Amino acid sequence: MNIAVILLSLNRNDLTKRVIDQNFKNSGYDADCFLVDNGSNQVPYELYDWTNCNVGYKRGIGAGVNAGLRMTRGYDGVCLLANDILLPQNWLSNWVMFSKRVSKTGIIGIHCVEELPPLQDGVHKTHTPFGDNFLTRELIDTIGGYNEEYDPYGMQDRDYAERATIAGFTNYYLPDLKSEHIGHDVGNGTEYRAMKDASLQKAQAVWEKYQPIYHEEKNLDANFSNNEQDKWRSLS
Repeated sequence: MNIAVILLSLNRNDLTKRVIDQNFKNSGYDADCFLVDNGSNQVPYELYDWTNCNVGYKRGIGAGVNAGLRMTRGYDGVCLLANDILLPQNWLSNWVMFSKRVSKTGIIGIHCVEELPPLQDGVHKTHTPFGDNFLTRELIDTIGGYNEEYDPYGMQDRDYAERATIAGFTNYYLPDLKSEHIGHDVGNGTEYRAMKDASLQKAQAVWEKYQPIYHEEKNLDANFSNNEQDKWRSLS
């Protein structure tokens, strides 16, 4: 399989370097790498042997993901990585292996901080695999990119998983592998958790807006970008 890895970054160059140093030495599988800076207010971290992209200003996770998807249309699978999650040994080779093994694979994740669902058919099936993800080409071609109305944070991943589920794809975590979150403290009562909770409250209105569009109109691959030149499906 021809695989692309999209690493999203926003400031915190020290974490970006640490993630690159570990994750791309232990992947167990060759891939082309794309570094998408999602609007840093410091000098973006760049690598000469990667494809570097800067979206220009902070526009949310969905915009950064879609910028990466526009650059990786010719790949069989696309990995979405954060710049604050360390992945275990052979993470990419396992993603590729399971994507071939599990019928109608949509989104694959590696367990990080959330509780794992029970093992079923050799994987931990779930609605939304949080954290770093592997997306199959079939999934991307079926439901398109991320919904950018969840800006800057909140429920983009759940929205994408919802559309994948409606389209008949299976989302799951890999067994026996765990990743490590090294960025913000995600525990209850932290400043980061308070920010996330506030974002989720705002995102609820967007979620409710799109439920009839997805479930009743079956419109799963709508073009979500508000910027005409950035609409990733418009690029050949």
